[in-house]
Amino acid sequence: MFRPLPFAASLVLAACSAIVPSTAARLASFDPLTADPAAIELAVILPPGLAVSPGSATLELSADRGAQHRSGTFRLADHAAPGIAVPAGATARGFVIAEADVARMRALQTEIAGWKATGAAKGSLGLGIGGCAIGEGPAPDATGSVLIRVRKNGPFLPLIADGKLVDLLGPEVLAAIKPCQSAG
Repeated sequence: MFRPLPFAASLVLAACSAIVPSTAARLASFDPLTADPAAIELAVILPPGLAVSPGSATLELSADRGAQHRSGTFRLADHAAPGIAVPAGATARGFVIAEADVARMRALQTEIAGWKATGAAKGSLGLGIGGCAIGEGPAPDATGSVLIRVRKNGPFLPLIADGKLVDLLGPEVLAAIKPCQSAG
């Protein structure tokens, strides 16, 4: 199971029940095994008191065919998320697959494509993000959102919209988020 950090693992596990149904329907035709890695972009909207730990964002591509399993974890490069509306005090961060990992992901997709030629293969994507607390950390009723873009210059689709962190992460994980390291 994909577990880069407790915060991330909980987000990956809990997010399934918080996914926006209309986005799930629109993504039904999205195949992570053939998607252009350079076109996938995520935007995370964080409440006041919460930040993404530097270097912690990853995307995992996995595929199964019968008993066979292949997976790869790819670093996500963090950048400002222009054009994303955020609530007062919240911040938005954008993430794309790091340039150095795009070729690795394409190679894994090519390997898995061979499976599809000889039988069914199912692929999935998982997002891992480590979080850290700013000041007193997020409020007990804080919410966050995740948006995804799967086509270059396509629209951002709300994957998780205003999900309560306590529901997404669980109270224990939310309480265990450590303070951010100062840059000094």
